[in-house]
Order: sequence, then structure tokens, then C-alpha cells
Amino acid sequence: MTDMGMKQLLVYGAGGFGREIVWLAQCCKDCEVKGFVDDDPKWHGSRMNDVPVMSLEDAVKSFPDASVVVAIGSPQTREKICDKLIRAGLKSDDLIHPDTQMSIWIEKGVGTVICAGCLLTTNITIGNQVQINLDCTIGHDVVMGDYTTLAPGVHVSGYVHFGKRVYVGTGAVFVNGTRENPLIVGDDAVVGAGACVTKSIGSGKWGGCRQKSLASQGDDFQNNCRDRFSQWQFPEIVDGQPTKYNWVVQNTENFILGYRTDIGAFSYINAKYGVNIEDYVQIGSHCSIYSVSTIDDKSGPVILRKNCKIGTHSVIMPGVTVGEDAVVGAFSFVNQDVAAGSVVVGMPAKPIGR
Repeated sequence: MTDMGMKQLLVYGAGGFGREIVWLAQCCKDCEVKGFVDDDPKWHGSRMNDVPVMSLEDAVKSFPDASVVVAIGSPQTREKICDKLIRAGLKSDDLIHPDTQMSIWIEKGVGTVICAGCLLTTNITIGNQVQINLDCTIGHDVVMGDYTTLAPGVHVSGYVHFGKRVYVGTGAVFVNGTRENPLIVGDDAVVGAGACVTKSIGSGKWGGCRQKSLASQGDDFQNNCRDRFSQWQFPEIVDGQPTKYNWVVQNTENFILGYRTDIGAFSYINAKYGVNIEDYVQIGSHCSIYSVSTIDDKSGPVILRKNCKIGTHSVIMPGVTVGEDAVVGAFSFVNQDVAAGSVVVGMPAKPIGR
């Protein structure tokens, strides 16, 4: 029986970070985790670390008064999920480890997550749905925009301003700015693990160790990115309506689009059971991606991993994962997983040479 003083909590995402969030909630003592919510139907009805896994629909029916913590590290994905939760009538709540050291001079939005071992000093502004992972330190006068994520062990000095949807990798360090000239990290920037950030970063930039930029990838890669993506922005996507690039998504609430993607005209995506297109994926024109097929009664999420390429007029069937850096040749029918780095072609698609 639930203690009347305990908050009911749902954790969205049954992966590794989700399990860590359950542990965080158990440390807080004032909430009871009622279940994981996950988009992958293969987990529904199972238990993860003795916590039941359910669909969003079942969670709404069973626990309409519960609060939700979104245990998804990707800022863009977390933003989409939060929009979906609002439409479902569920509210977000904060989850802050009880041993967190922080002053009273901190403003925070809804959905703040602060894991064990963190220290926040003074005059810090935290936006909505910000995640601060294990053992982070944040200095004075830092501003963190909505959906910003700090991975474990990030250290931020004073007068650093993060935009929206910034992701900072494990162990990154930020030197301090000043009141007159804060160090600024632009919207949708990604800072690699171990980076030492000594100057401001523009919107959508990537940085790594010693704050290397995309230029470190080589001239060909850099020129390609500059030519194709220099003006890239997340497209406006309305369910069932063509984007300005003339591709269509149905069931947009289950659609995740990564950074600097390229989808050709007249392509169709049915995301009823989930479609996740990761960063730098390229999809040719007239392609079809299905998470459900009514002809053979198949369904399941489709995942296109980072930097894979799908040739024109190809079809991706339910439940398929195309691995990182893989290439699917034009006019291919893909009904099984494609290994990372491989090249497949045909109907059905098979590795070249087989």
C-alpha cells in the first residue's frame, strides 16, 4: 500500500539511465516508482530491476496522478517526449539527490534532474527539463537553457551560459567567463567527452578533446558539412503534412529526428511504433520507412543509426535497425537489421558479394 505522503513516480525510458533514475528516486525517500514507460513494445509487461515496464497508454490509465521523470539523455529526444507527456495529461516533477550541495540562490524550471555527488554554488539559473548527471560541479552565475544535459563529471566555472538542448559529454571542463563577457554555448551544441572549453561555441557546433571542431575530421568531411549543413535547422514537422522539403511523417509523437539529417523529397515515414533517425543520417528521395505493416501484420520501431545512408526509392520495414555508417543501395527492400559499416543492396537487401 502506498504511503499517503509518497509521490507516485513514473520513469520514461527503461534503459541504463532509467535504472539509475529509479535508484535516485529510492534515495529521495519521498516518492515511489510505479513503473517504467517505454516506447518499445517488446519490453511491455516485463520487469526491469523489479519495476514493471508499460506503454504510455497503460501508464496514463493506471497512474493518472503520477509525475514523470524523463530518463533520456538526448536533449532533442527529451523535448519530443515531454511534448508527448503534456498531450497525454501527465506532469513532470523534479528529482534531486538529497545529498546535493546547492545554495538557496538557484532558480530552476520543471523536470530538473540532479544525480548524486553534484555541487551547485550560487546565482545559477536552470531551465526546464535539465539533467545534471553524477559528480558535476557548477559555479556561480551559470545559465542552463531548457533540455540541457550534462553527462557525469562535467565541471563548469562561473559565467557560462548554455543555450537550449545542449549536450555535454563526460568529463568536459568549462573555463570561466566574465559578467561582461560570459562564455556562451549555443543552442543544440554538442561538446565531446573530455573537452576543455576555453571559448564560446556557436549553435549546433561539435567539440571534442581540446575543444576540437569538425575541422579535425579532415578537409573533405569539413567541406561536405559546410556545404550541406551550414544553414541546417530542425524542420517544422506537422503530422501527415509535407515539410518544406516535401517529405511526410505520420504519428509524429513517436518520431525522433537527429541533428543535421537530410531526407529527400517525397519520402514517407510511418512512426506509429517509433522511428528514430539519428545524427547525420541521409535518406534519398522517394524512400518509405514503416514501423507498421498492415499487409503482413508486422510492427516495431525503426532505428537509423548515426551517419548511415539510405539510397533513393528504398523501403525500410518494421523492427529494422540500420547500423552506424551503413549504406543501403538505391531501390533496396530492407526487412532485417543492417550491420554497422556494411553496404547492402537488393530485394531483399543483402551485403554486397552475397
